[in-house]
Amino acid sequence: MLRPENGAAPDGEWPHTSLLGRLRGRTKEALLNLGTPMNYAARQPVIRQGEDSRYVLLLLSGCVKVVVHTEVGQDVLVGMRGVGELVGEMALLADDDRSANVVTATPVRARLIKGIELHELMERNSELCVVVARMITERLRFADRRRVEFIACPAPERVGRVLVELVDQYGTHSSDGWRLRIPLNQAEIASLAGVALSTAEKALQSMQRRAMLRRRYRHIVVTDLARLRSFSGLPERHSY
Repeated sequence: MLRPENGAAPDGEWPHTSLLGRLRGRTKEALLNLGTPMNYAARQPVIRQGEDSRYVLLLLSGCVKVVVHTEVGQDVLVGMRGVGELVGEMALLADDDRSANVVTATPVRARLIKGIELHELMERNSELCVVVARMITERLRFADRRRVEFIACPAPERVGRVLVELVDQYGTHSSDGWRLRIPLNQAEIASLAGVALSTAEKALQSMQRRAMLRRRYRHIVVTDLARLRSFSGLPERHSY
């Protein structure tokens, strides 16, 4: 799907894989009417790991990073969330503390929805319950698939698969290829792929030599997506 450069959804349109993209008219409208409109600058924490806060964010533009601070003091990027998606629902529905930090990767426009508001809407709207449950299930299945890849796929392939995933979710097509609209450094790409920074660097160098991508400061342009998919051991039209 082609998306505007600023990450905002066109009027009335949302990525089909997102929560808002899956909901029908009245349910979507009801969800969009909940909460308070919020604007966040880039690199701003919006959820903090360990807190017992009870709210979610519905992203209307921009994207956020999900980062876990480990017991050994290392920050690990474990995922991204973008336009039309709900953030923070896992802790809310499990009635548990936050398991990760959420930090804006770009300027973000969102609706901050109190937990009680979301619970009340879900209690009277079965469609919302089903779609939220389906999305949580898909995230868990994705996590299982990623664990299998850690065992079964060579490290360079895992780096390639992360890039394909990012293009599928956050890529904007231009005359010179697919641009990632989110600023990610090599350490963050390595974190998503579960590889050492030096391994990610070697994999990216190899991809660049093979004319699959070009690297700029905190930005990557995928110049040959079909070749990148092949390098990553994915079918040509595979999409996460």
